[in-house]
Amino acid sequence: MSNSITIDEGEQKIKGGKTVIKRLFTLSEEGDYETGSIKYHELFYDIDKSISVLGEEENEKWIIINKRDLKDIPSTDFLAYFHTLLKDYKKKELDVLEELKKYLKKVNIKFEEGDWQSFPDNYKEKKSKPLAKPKTKGSFEPIFASRPLSKLFNLIDQYKIILIIYAIILIVSFELSLLIFGFVIFSLLGLGCLFLVFESIRENKTFKSFIVSIPYLVIGLGCFYLAYGAISELI
Repeated sequence: MSNSITIDEGEQKIKGGKTVIKRLFTLSEEGDYETGSIKYHELFYDIDKSISVLGEEENEKWIIINKRDLKDIPSTDFLAYFHTLLKDYKKKELDVLEELKKYLKKVNIKFEEGDWQSFPDNYKEKKSKPLAKPKTKGSFEPIFASRPLSKLFNLIDQYKIILIIYAIILIVSFELSLLIFGFVIFSLLGLGCLFLVFESIRENKTFKSFIVSIPYLVIGLGCFYLAYGAISELI
């Protein structure tokens, strides 16, 4: 998989209309979930070498993120997710590179940054080698290079004790297991809806955002009511 999106493109001119610098900022992705990466790249072309507007170390800068470090991102389309993020920075006329680094640090996502001086002597040799597939800590090795499937197996492995207990309850009493299942599912759905309401209001901080969130609030309260109905049968 290989895709690229242009975030910004333009040029800088001096008096008289002569172009001295051209810029090209791109966002791209390479490879699958296990070995691939997301890269934000800022490239400056010095058209007129007699005018030093930027230092040479700033002619090319980039950030590389391994896809396998994005397991907590609320999307499976990483390119689209970061594209939306970077477009917002550009719209607000912020320094896209610096804002992206701040965001990645805030959400604890590892990344590699560099510029044209970062190239090692054996860069071409290293570039040709794919990233080594990581060893999983759980009992399940990812069968496919698929993020959702890998996460599912890891989730099952993480909560296998709870699943075993639930399986025992299912064998002993099918009706009891249904009530417990209903309580857990509706409680989670209710919490999820209330979380969406909270996030919408926290991010936008407007009365309109609250109005838009009312359907989620109603659904969330409805789910809590159903969860209470399920647990009341046990009590």
